[in-house]
Amino acid sequence: MAYGINTRDLGKGDPPARVLVVDDEEFLRSIVRERLEIAGYFVEEASNGSEALAMLARGGPYAVLLTDIRMPIMDGITLLSEWGKRSPGTAGIVMSANGELDTAVQALKMGACDYITKPFNFGVLLITIENALRKKDLERQLDDYRANLEEKVKEQTDTINSMYVRSIDAMIKALEAKDFYTRGHSQRVTIYSLAIAEELGMKGQEVEDLRRASVLHDLGKIGVREAVLNKPGRLSDEEFADIIRHPDTAVRILEPIPFFRPLLPAILHHHEQFDGKGYPSRLAGNRIPLGSRIMAIADTFDAMTSTRAYRKALPVADAIAEIRRCSGTQFDPDIVPAFLACQSKVVIPGDVDLPEGFEEAIPLVYLPQSS
Repeated sequence: MAYGINTRDLGKGDPPARVLVVDDEEFLRSIVRERLEIAGYFVEEASNGSEALAMLARGGPYAVLLTDIRMPIMDGITLLSEWGKRSPGTAGIVMSANGELDTAVQALKMGACDYITKPFNFGVLLITIENALRKKDLERQLDDYRANLEEKVKEQTDTINSMYVRSIDAMIKALEAKDFYTRGHSQRVTIYSLAIAEELGMKGQEVEDLRRASVLHDLGKIGVREAVLNKPGRLSDEEFADIIRHPDTAVRILEPIPFFRPLLPAILHHHEQFDGKGYPSRLAGNRIPLGSRIMAIADTFDAMTSTRAYRKALPVADAIAEIRRCSGTQFDPDIVPAFLACQSKVVIPGDVDLPEGFEEAIPLVYLPQSS
C-alpha cells in the first residue's frame, strides 16, 4: 500500500484540508508537518493547548486537530474539551505514548475521533487522519439528514393538519347549512373570546388555542338532529339530552387528530358553570379550564343577542345586564369585568354582523374616554 497521497483533495478543486499539529516537541511537529504537506494537507503548528486555541480564534476552523497529551501550559485533554466547545466540526486525534492509553480513551470519550501511539508510522498516521475526516463527514451527513428529515416531517405534518382543518371547516359549514341560526355564531364567539383574552393579558400559544377552540366549540352539534336544532318550541327531556351531548361529540370527532388535542378540554367544558351546575362534568370555579370560562361568557352573550328558532334576540343592554347578574354563579366573576371592559374595543370583520345596539349598550364606564 502506498502512503503519502491525500486522495480526498486531489482532482476535486477543493482547498486542502487544514490540520493543526499541537506538540511541545518542535522536531516532532516539523516532521509531521512535512509529511502531511507532502500528502496534500495545509498544516500549521502550535506548541501547547493555549497557543492552539489562540490560533483557532484568529484563523477560523481546522479540519483536523492532531494533539499530544502531555504539554506545558495547557495539556491535550483540556485542549480537546475547550476545542470541542468552539469548533465541534473538527476531527480530533490524540498522539499518546504507550503508557497513556487510559488517557487516550478518556480523550475519545470527550469527542476525539481516534488516537495514535508514539512512535508512529506515518502511513498509519495518514490512514488515521483520513478515517477521522470520513467519520466527521458521516456525522455531518447524518446531521443534515436529520435536519432534512425533521423539515420533511414538519412539512408532511403541516399538510396533514391543513387537510384536517379543511375537513373540519367543511363540517362547520355543513352544520351552519342545517342550522340557520348558527351562521356567524362561532365567528362572533371567537371575536368576543379573543377580546376578553387580550383584556386579561393572555398571549402566545394560549391565545391561539383559545381562538381555535372558539371556532370549533359547537362542532358537536353536527350530531344533533336538524329538527331539534330548529325546533321553535320547548325541547323535551330527550331532545335536551341530545343538545347537551354536543361538547362530548365535538371531542370524539377531534380526539383522533393530534393537532386538535390541546383544544379538547376547553371545548368539552365550555358549558360548565362557575357554581358547578353546568355540564358535562359539573366542574366549578378554577377547575374549569380558563378557555372554557372565557367562551362561556362569549357564547352566552352571543346566544342571547342572536335570534333563534325559539325566541327573538334580546336587546344587547339586557344581555349585558344578565351577564353581570350571573357573575359568580354561571360566570367567573374575575372574567366578567374583562368582558365588559373589552366591548368598546371589539373589531368585527365586514362579513360578520354585530348584534343590533351593541355599541349603544356598552356601559358608560367602559366606553373610551375622550382626551
